[in-house]
Amino acid sequence: MRARLKYGIVFLVLLGAEVLIAKFGSGILRSYIGDILVIPTIYFFLRALIFAKDSIFSVYVLPFIAYFSGWVAEVLQAFHIVDKLGISPDSPLAIALGGVFDLRDGLCYYVGLLLIGLFLAVETNWKNDRRWWYPLAVILHCTWGSWQTLGGFFIYLWYFRCKHYYYRGVVRTAWNMNAGLSMGLFIFTPKEPDPEDQSVRAVADRIYCEQVAIHEYGHTIQALLLGPLYLLVIGLPSITWAGLPQFQRMRSRKNIPYTKLYCEKWASKLGEKVTKEKAIWH
Repeated sequence: MRARLKYGIVFLVLLGAEVLIAKFGSGILRSYIGDILVIPTIYFFLRALIFAKDSIFSVYVLPFIAYFSGWVAEVLQAFHIVDKLGISPDSPLAIALGGVFDLRDGLCYYVGLLLIGLFLAVETNWKNDRRWWYPLAVILHCTWGSWQTLGGFFIYLWYFRCKHYYYRGVVRTAWNMNAGLSMGLFIFTPKEPDPEDQSVRAVADRIYCEQVAIHEYGHTIQALLLGPLYLLVIGLPSITWAGLPQFQRMRSRKNIPYTKLYCEKWASKLGEKVTKEKAIWH
Protein backbone atom coordinates (compact mmCIF):
# COMPACT_ATOMS: atom_id res chain seq x y z
CA MET A 1 0.00 0.00 0.00
CA ARG A 2 2.83 2.40 0.86
CA ALA A 3 4.51 1.72 -2.49
CA ARG A 4 1.26 2.29 -4.38
CA LEU A 5 0.75 5.56 -2.52
CA LYS A 6 4.34 6.66 -3.24
CA TYR A 7 4.02 5.98 -6.95
CA GLY A 8 0.60 7.59 -7.00
CA ILE A 9 1.98 10.80 -5.50
CA VAL A 10 4.84 10.88 -8.04
CA PHE A 11 2.33 10.31 -10.84
CA LEU A 12 0.06 13.16 -9.65
CA VAL A 13 3.00 15.56 -9.39
CA LEU A 14 4.13 14.68 -12.92
CA LEU A 15 0.57 14.86 -14.26
CA GLY A 16 0.11 18.28 -12.67
CA ALA A 17 3.33 19.46 -14.29
CA GLU A 18 2.20 18.13 -17.66
CA VAL A 19 -1.17 19.89 -17.40
CA LEU A 20 0.49 23.20 -16.46
CA ILE A 21 2.96 22.88 -19.34
CA ALA A 22 0.15 22.05 -21.77
CA LYS A 23 -1.94 25.07 -20.68
CA PHE A 24 0.67 27.72 -20.00
CA GLY A 25 4.01 26.48 -21.32
CA SER A 26 5.71 27.64 -24.49
CA GLY A 27 9.01 27.28 -26.32
CA ILE A 28 11.45 24.73 -24.89
CA LEU A 29 9.22 24.06 -21.90
CA ARG A 30 6.32 22.90 -24.05
CA SER A 31 8.32 21.40 -26.91
CA TYR A 32 10.80 19.34 -24.89
CA ILE A 33 10.23 19.26 -21.14
CA GLY A 34 6.64 18.11 -21.60
CA ASP A 35 7.77 15.25 -23.85
CA ILE A 36 10.50 14.27 -21.41
CA LEU A 37 8.06 14.03 -18.51
CA VAL A 38 5.38 12.10 -20.39
CA ILE A 39 7.31 8.80 -20.22
CA PRO A 40 7.81 8.88 -16.40
CA THR A 41 4.17 9.98 -16.08
CA ILE A 42 2.97 6.87 -17.92
CA TYR A 43 5.36 4.65 -15.95
CA PHE A 44 4.34 5.88 -12.50
CA PHE A 45 0.67 5.76 -13.44
CA LEU A 46 1.07 2.05 -14.24
CA ARG A 47 3.14 1.45 -11.08
CA ALA A 48 0.49 3.12 -8.92
CA LEU A 49 -2.47 1.46 -10.59
CA ILE A 50 -1.29 -2.10 -11.34
CA PHE A 51 2.41 -2.83 -10.84
CA ALA A 52 3.21 -1.41 -7.40
CA LYS A 53 5.17 -4.52 -6.41
CA ASP A 54 8.93 -4.33 -6.98
CA SER A 55 9.56 -7.07 -9.54
CA ILE A 56 11.59 -7.95 -12.62
CA PHE A 57 8.70 -6.79 -14.80
CA SER A 58 8.06 -3.48 -13.05
CA VAL A 59 11.75 -2.53 -12.87
CA TYR A 60 13.15 -3.88 -16.15
CA VAL A 61 10.24 -4.29 -18.57
CA LEU A 62 7.63 -1.66 -17.64
CA PRO A 63 9.95 1.35 -18.23
CA PHE A 64 10.41 0.26 -21.83
CA ILE A 65 6.69 -0.26 -22.31
CA ALA A 66 6.25 3.35 -21.20
CA TYR A 67 9.08 4.42 -23.51
CA PHE A 68 7.68 2.69 -26.59
CA SER A 69 4.20 4.02 -25.86
CA GLY A 70 5.67 7.43 -26.66
CA TRP A 71 6.76 6.14 -30.04
CA VAL A 72 3.28 4.73 -30.63
CA ALA A 73 1.95 8.25 -30.10
CA GLU A 74 4.52 9.54 -32.61
CA VAL A 75 3.36 7.03 -35.22
CA LEU A 76 -0.26 8.07 -34.64
CA GLN A 77 0.81 11.69 -35.10
CA ALA A 78 2.45 10.80 -38.40
CA PHE A 79 -0.92 9.50 -39.62
CA HIS A 80 -2.73 12.60 -38.26
CA ILE A 81 -4.99 10.37 -36.22
CA VAL A 82 -6.38 13.28 -34.17
CA ASP A 83 -7.71 15.04 -37.27
CA LYS A 84 -9.00 11.85 -38.87
CA LEU A 85 -10.97 10.88 -35.76
CA GLY A 86 -12.32 14.39 -35.30
CA ILE A 87 -10.87 14.74 -31.79
CA SER A 88 -10.94 18.26 -30.39
CA PRO A 89 -7.38 19.70 -30.27
CA ASP A 90 -8.02 20.97 -26.73
CA SER A 91 -9.18 17.60 -25.36
CA PRO A 92 -6.95 15.66 -22.91
CA LEU A 93 -6.67 12.80 -25.43
CA ALA A 94 -5.45 15.15 -28.18
CA ILE A 95 -2.94 16.73 -25.80
CA ALA A 96 -1.67 13.29 -24.79
CA LEU A 97 -1.29 12.14 -28.41
CA GLY A 98 0.25 15.40 -29.58
CA GLY A 99 -0.27 16.99 -32.93
CA VAL A 100 2.98 17.03 -34.88
CA PHE A 101 5.31 14.13 -35.70
CA ASP A 102 8.88 15.01 -34.73
CA LEU A 103 11.80 12.59 -34.45
CA ARG A 104 13.34 14.88 -31.84
CA ASP A 105 10.57 13.78 -29.52
CA GLY A 106 12.26 10.36 -29.48
CA LEU A 107 15.29 11.92 -27.77
CA CYS A 108 12.97 13.44 -25.18
CA TYR A 109 11.41 10.03 -24.54
CA TYR A 110 14.90 8.61 -24.12
CA VAL A 111 15.74 11.23 -21.48
CA GLY A 112 12.46 10.38 -19.76
CA LEU A 113 13.52 6.74 -19.70
CA LEU A 114 16.81 7.77 -18.09
CA LEU A 115 14.88 9.66 -15.41
CA ILE A 116 12.96 6.47 -14.58
CA GLY A 117 16.23 4.57 -14.24
CA LEU A 118 17.64 7.31 -12.02
CA PHE A 119 14.56 7.20 -9.79
CA LEU A 120 14.77 3.41 -9.44
CA ALA A 121 18.44 3.65 -8.48
CA VAL A 122 17.85 6.41 -5.91
CA GLU A 123 14.84 4.51 -4.57
CA THR A 124 17.11 1.80 -3.15
CA ASN A 125 20.00 4.13 -2.24
CA TRP A 126 22.01 2.77 -5.18
CA LYS A 127 22.04 -0.71 -3.65
CA ASN A 128 20.27 -4.06 -4.20
CA ASP A 129 21.44 -4.45 -7.80
CA ARG A 130 20.79 -0.79 -8.60
CA ARG A 131 24.19 0.79 -8.10
CA TRP A 132 24.94 4.14 -9.67
CA TRP A 133 26.09 2.75 -13.02
CA TYR A 134 23.36 0.11 -13.46
CA PRO A 135 20.76 2.45 -15.03
CA LEU A 136 23.36 3.54 -17.59
CA ALA A 137 24.30 -0.10 -18.25
CA VAL A 138 20.64 -0.98 -18.82
CA ILE A 139 20.26 1.87 -21.29
CA LEU A 140 23.43 0.79 -23.14
CA HIS A 141 22.18 -2.79 -23.30
CA CYS A 142 18.95 -1.55 -24.86
CA THR A 143 20.58 0.82 -27.37
CA TRP A 144 24.25 0.08 -28.13
CA GLY A 145 23.61 -3.60 -27.45
CA SER A 146 19.98 -3.73 -28.55
CA TRP A 147 20.27 -6.75 -30.88
CA GLN A 148 21.42 -9.22 -28.25
CA THR A 149 19.17 -7.70 -25.58
CA LEU A 150 16.14 -8.03 -27.87
CA GLY A 151 17.03 -11.68 -28.50
CA GLY A 152 17.49 -12.22 -24.78
CA PHE A 153 14.11 -10.64 -24.09
CA PHE A 154 12.33 -13.13 -26.36
CA ILE A 155 14.19 -16.02 -24.72
CA TYR A 156 13.17 -14.58 -21.35
CA LEU A 157 9.52 -14.59 -22.47
CA TRP A 158 9.85 -18.19 -23.69
CA TYR A 159 11.10 -19.22 -20.25
CA PHE A 160 8.76 -16.87 -18.43
CA ARG A 161 7.57 -19.60 -16.05
CA CYS A 162 11.11 -20.20 -14.79
CA LYS A 163 12.55 -18.41 -11.79
CA HIS A 164 13.78 -14.89 -12.51
CA TYR A 165 15.59 -12.47 -10.23
CA TYR A 166 17.89 -9.47 -10.15
CA TYR A 167 21.56 -10.14 -10.65
CA ARG A 168 23.96 -7.21 -10.56
CA GLY A 169 21.89 -5.03 -12.85
CA VAL A 170 20.71 -7.74 -15.27
CA VAL A 171 17.89 -10.27 -15.33
CA ARG A 172 18.96 -13.79 -14.41
CA THR A 173 16.77 -16.74 -15.39
CA ALA A 174 17.27 -20.21 -13.93
CA TRP A 175 16.28 -22.49 -16.81
CA ASN A 176 16.22 -26.28 -17.12
CA MET A 177 19.51 -26.60 -18.97
CA ASN A 178 22.96 -27.50 -17.76
CA ALA A 179 24.61 -24.62 -19.64
CA GLY A 180 24.57 -20.86 -19.49
CA LEU A 181 23.70 -18.15 -21.99
CA SER A 182 24.19 -14.39 -22.00
CA MET A 183 22.19 -12.05 -24.23
CA GLY A 184 22.76 -8.44 -23.24
CA LEU A 185 20.49 -7.55 -20.35
CA PHE A 186 19.49 -11.20 -19.85
CA ILE A 187 21.53 -14.14 -18.61
CA PHE A 188 20.41 -17.75 -18.29
CA THR A 189 21.96 -20.20 -15.85
CA PRO A 190 21.21 -23.80 -14.77
CA LYS A 191 18.44 -24.34 -12.26
CA GLU A 192 19.81 -24.68 -8.75
CA PRO A 193 18.94 -27.59 -6.42
CA ASP A 194 16.37 -27.23 -3.66
CA PRO A 195 17.82 -24.93 -0.94
CA GLU A 196 16.90 -27.52 1.69
CA ASP A 197 19.03 -30.14 -0.03
CA GLN A 198 22.42 -29.95 1.68
CA SER A 199 23.92 -33.07 0.14
CA VAL A 200 27.44 -32.94 -1.26
CA ARG A 201 26.06 -33.12 -4.81
CA ALA A 202 23.59 -30.28 -4.21
CA VAL A 203 26.24 -28.02 -2.68
CA ALA A 204 28.55 -28.68 -5.62
CA ASP A 205 25.73 -27.96 -8.07
CA ARG A 206 24.97 -24.63 -6.38
CA ILE A 207 28.62 -23.63 -6.58
CA TYR A 208 28.66 -24.61 -10.25
CA CYS A 209 25.52 -22.56 -11.01
CA GLU A 210 27.00 -19.50 -9.31
CA GLN A 211 30.28 -19.86 -11.19
CA VAL A 212 28.33 -20.12 -14.45
CA ALA A 213 26.49 -16.92 -13.49
CA ILE A 214 29.79 -15.09 -12.93
CA HIS A 215 31.00 -16.30 -16.32
CA GLU A 216 27.79 -15.24 -18.09
CA TYR A 217 27.96 -11.89 -16.34
CA GLY A 218 31.39 -11.48 -17.91
CA HIS A 219 29.68 -11.87 -21.28
CA THR A 220 27.33 -8.99 -20.39
CA ILE A 221 30.37 -6.79 -19.86
CA GLN A 222 31.64 -7.88 -23.28
CA ALA A 223 28.26 -6.91 -24.72
CA LEU A 224 28.57 -3.43 -23.19
CA LEU A 225 32.04 -3.04 -24.70
CA LEU A 226 31.32 -4.46 -28.15
CA GLY A 227 27.70 -3.45 -28.71
CA PRO A 228 26.49 -4.54 -32.17
CA LEU A 229 29.74 -6.46 -32.75
CA TYR A 230 29.06 -8.76 -29.79
CA LEU A 231 27.08 -11.37 -31.72
CA LEU A 232 29.80 -11.65 -34.36
CA VAL A 233 32.89 -11.44 -32.14
CA ILE A 234 31.57 -13.33 -29.11
CA GLY A 235 28.18 -14.91 -29.78
CA LEU A 236 28.87 -16.86 -32.97
CA PRO A 237 32.25 -18.30 -31.88
CA SER A 238 30.82 -19.17 -28.45
CA ILE A 239 27.78 -21.00 -29.84
CA THR A 240 29.94 -22.82 -32.39
CA TRP A 241 32.49 -23.83 -29.75
CA ALA A 242 29.78 -25.03 -27.36
CA GLY A 243 27.34 -26.61 -29.77
CA LEU A 244 29.17 -28.34 -32.60
CA PRO A 245 29.73 -32.07 -31.88
CA GLN A 246 33.20 -31.88 -33.46
CA PHE A 247 34.36 -29.37 -30.85
CA GLN A 248 32.61 -31.24 -28.04
CA ARG A 249 34.43 -34.44 -28.96
CA MET A 250 37.74 -32.62 -29.35
CA ARG A 251 37.45 -31.01 -25.90
CA SER A 252 36.58 -34.35 -24.36
CA ARG A 253 39.31 -36.29 -26.17
CA LYS A 254 42.10 -33.79 -25.51
CA ASN A 255 40.80 -32.65 -22.11
CA ILE A 256 40.54 -29.03 -23.28
CA PRO A 257 38.61 -26.75 -20.88
CA TYR A 258 35.61 -24.89 -22.28
CA THR A 259 37.21 -21.57 -21.32
CA LYS A 260 40.21 -22.26 -23.56
CA LEU A 261 38.49 -20.29 -26.34
CA TYR A 262 39.44 -16.60 -26.26
CA CYS A 263 35.93 -15.24 -25.73
CA GLU A 264 35.14 -17.69 -22.91
CA LYS A 265 38.43 -17.05 -21.11
CA TRP A 266 37.85 -13.32 -21.43
CA ALA A 267 34.30 -13.67 -20.04
CA SER A 268 35.49 -15.52 -16.93
CA LYS A 269 38.22 -12.96 -16.34
CA LEU A 270 35.81 -10.03 -16.72
CA GLY A 271 33.22 -11.69 -14.50
CA GLU A 272 35.75 -12.26 -11.74
CA LYS A 273 37.19 -8.76 -12.02
CA VAL A 274 33.80 -7.04 -11.74
CA THR A 275 32.18 -9.31 -9.14
CA LYS A 276 35.31 -10.25 -7.14
CA GLU A 277 34.02 -13.83 -7.14
CA LYS A 278 35.16 -17.05 -8.84
CA ALA A 279 33.89 -17.90 -12.31
CA ILE A 280 33.81 -21.26 -14.04
CA TRP A 281 37.08 -22.28 -15.72
CA HIS A 282 36.44 -25.83 -16.94
